[in-house]
Amino acid sequence: MKFPRSLKPSITSGPSQLHVFADASINAYGAVAHLLWPTPDVSEVHLISATARVAPLRQSTILHLELMAALMASRLAKTIYEEFKEKPESVELWSDSKVVLHWLRSDSSLMKTFVGVRVTEIQSTWNEEHWRYVPIDLNPADDLSRGLPTEELNGQWMKGPTFLRIPREEWPAEKLDTPMANDPKMKNAKTPTGRSHCPEPRYFKASTFSSWQ
Repeated sequence: MKFPRSLKPSITSGPSQLHVFADASINAYGAVAHLLWPTPDVSEVHLISATARVAPLRQSTILHLELMAALMASRLAKTIYEEFKEKPESVELWSDSKVVLHWLRSDSSLMKTFVGVRVTEIQSTWNEEHWRYVPIDLNPADDLSRGLPTEELNGQWMKGPTFLRIPREEWPAEKLDTPMANDPKMKNAKTPTGRSHCPEPRYFKASTFSSWQ
């Protein structure tokens, strides 16, 4: 297999875009990054870097692994963006997990510890506008998490998904339902029913002191 070292074509018609895809399976999770350059003919997409980890031996849910893959994508995108001298015009992060995308659009303080800590780190690096949904069959990171024969590496793994070469308006889009009732990863929030009354202690009068200290 031959991997071209040059990421920039000789002739370009606009600034570059960074696209990082995340995915997980019961065996592994990780992220793969591609750089898109528009050219006068058709956009060129090149593999930059990929990172993966074997799924932990202890029992872990697919949703947890998908979230860990998203965190890995967030860190990979940050590293690439900081290291590039010629910064990409935009950064797009992709996941095929609607639940994870819902978490990344929610308040992390309302989540249980495992999810909340990781969502907080991701949100501190990239806001929700950077995250997009990609169908699993168009996600190159799916090859990373499930394995790929050597003879098939020269497909979307090296060249990125085909939809990146068509107009942005035709990219995959999925309407995400913001409210997700009975999410097991969310804390049980208590709804206030009214203003509670806290009586003043009888052993001192607050009005006689200049400060609470």
